[in-house]
Amino acid sequence: MYSKKFSKRAGFGLVEAMIAIFLLAMMSLSIVYMYQYVSFAHVKTLENSYTTRLSEMVFSKLKTVEYYYLFDYDSAKPNYGLSGTYGPVTLQRSTYPYTGTLNEINAILANYKIAMWQVSIKFKIRDISDVDGDGIISDLRDFADSNSDLIDDYDANVKYYKANGDADYYDTYASTSLNKPVSEFPDTNLKEVELKLYKNGRTIHTQKELISLEMLSGIESKASGAELELYVNQPANDTYLYDLMTSPRQDAFNIVLSTAYPPEVIAYRADSIAPLRLWGETVPLATVRFYINSMGGSPKDTRTADALGNFDFQSALVTQNLLEGENMIYAQAVKDTYYSPYAPRRVLLDLNPPAISVQTPTGSTGDLMPYAGAVITDAVLSTGIPSGICEQTITMRVNGSSATYKYSAATGDIYWYDPDTGAPPLLSNGNSYTVYLELGDNAYYKAQSTWTFTVSVNDPDNSAPSTANKVPSGATSEPMPEISCRVFDNQSGIDLYSITMKVDETVVVSSANITSHFDFKTGKAYYTPETPFLNGSYHAIEVSVSHWADTPADKKTSVDSWGFTVSY
Repeated sequence: MYSKKFSKRAGFGLVEAMIAIFLLAMMSLSIVYMYQYVSFAHVKTLENSYTTRLSEMVFSKLKTVEYYYLFDYDSAKPNYGLSGTYGPVTLQRSTYPYTGTLNEINAILANYKIAMWQVSIKFKIRDISDVDGDGIISDLRDFADSNSDLIDDYDANVKYYKANGDADYYDTYASTSLNKPVSEFPDTNLKEVELKLYKNGRTIHTQKELISLEMLSGIESKASGAELELYVNQPANDTYLYDLMTSPRQDAFNIVLSTAYPPEVIAYRADSIAPLRLWGETVPLATVRFYINSMGGSPKDTRTADALGNFDFQSALVTQNLLEGENMIYAQAVKDTYYSPYAPRRVLLDLNPPAISVQTPTGSTGDLMPYAGAVITDAVLSTGIPSGICEQTITMRVNGSSATYKYSAATGDIYWYDPDTGAPPLLSNGNSYTVYLELGDNAYYKAQSTWTFTVSVNDPDNSAPSTANKVPSGATSEPMPEISCRVFDNQSGIDLYSITMKVDETVVVSSANITSHFDFKTGKAYYTPETPFLNGSYHAIEVSVSHWADTPADKKTSVDSWGFTVSY
């Protein structure tokens, strides 16, 4: 009897323990799952929060783009996927005028690790004929083109239209029937703009907004109900301003260049003698308000349009509130209780002319292939950003004849070179050469410089060519180091095509490829291996170079060698 009771109690205790373990396991799994779910939800909430703010920022930037310049964009493509010419067919621009806005968007999104962003446009039309059959004639429908003839299926007046012979639809043209500018894209006056943000290979946020022609320009149409219309013809967007109130700026402006500025580079005068001209049109007798760098608040200047709606004046008040560098001018028309959307115009005030410096060589040079060049700079006077060099205005002449040059916008270096060889031209010993250089920046300031040198190669030359600044030397932690040295000869110069570099007895630089392995300004010969060196390996370098003088023969060529060990 006793053993029976004991065995029943023991069996019951084991089952109870197993149930308890199971329940505890389930509770633990539930807690872990709940924690993961809460963590995931928290992360998604944070992501949705900041991507929503970023999207609002992007749309605020897009709404500063003129309606007819608002296109599809893809940050992963060159130039954001844009390729063509822009603006009115009578005044085409080869550069997209709102690239600066796209760059700002890209920079801000990059700070939040957004890998890519896209903007896509759909053309929307008021469904006044109830095409969708929902009984409502105030809703929207998409531009419909089922047969791909580029004409809307329900309204033949809405279509893609080529106003000129180029390959894009980015242009606008003047419509005599509508009495306003019209886009080559379907001119619906209303666009559905969809923004997508990508991160880690997935879409993390999508947002859509409607942007109308009226919202950005004030032009009335059936697409939406703008109250007042406003056109600002001057200043145009993404243009430059110059100030002639100092003698250096006046002198720089007065220089006459051999090459005219391209038509897309536009600059206006803006100083106390000739304030910035503001002109355009709105509704008759409306008051036009002008703001600087912010919308709203107290306007910097106002002007009442005449009985035809025109306004045209020079604004000293706007001019004196402009800062050196980039400025945003906002205009808004107001009449009674009605007002237009803001019309933004980005302008850049430049207060410092470009400069030409470090002209070389001057006097005598002991080289038959000298680096004949200079440094071009366009710096700010105190703050902001400069207008930049207009490369189309650069002209170089040597002894009165046009000379081919190479210019680096990144460094400002410019030098005379032979397009057939890719190197400085081979000159005649004893001859003199006068170099003339002129250029302008985008704000219409110019600069010019002239310098003369004489080629004087000593022969005989009793000193052999020299080699210096040999790197790497001893040891390097780089598996693919740049191998380089400086070669020079102050008496008779370096024969460029004599330079030979060997790495472990293999010729890697010679006359066949020297122009792509030589810095003409510094005299540096360089080479980077195509594949990584093995860790712990030793490498022997040999450089041979000759000068132009032929005598004495034992001084014409020098050979230098060194080595290094790779350790990483």
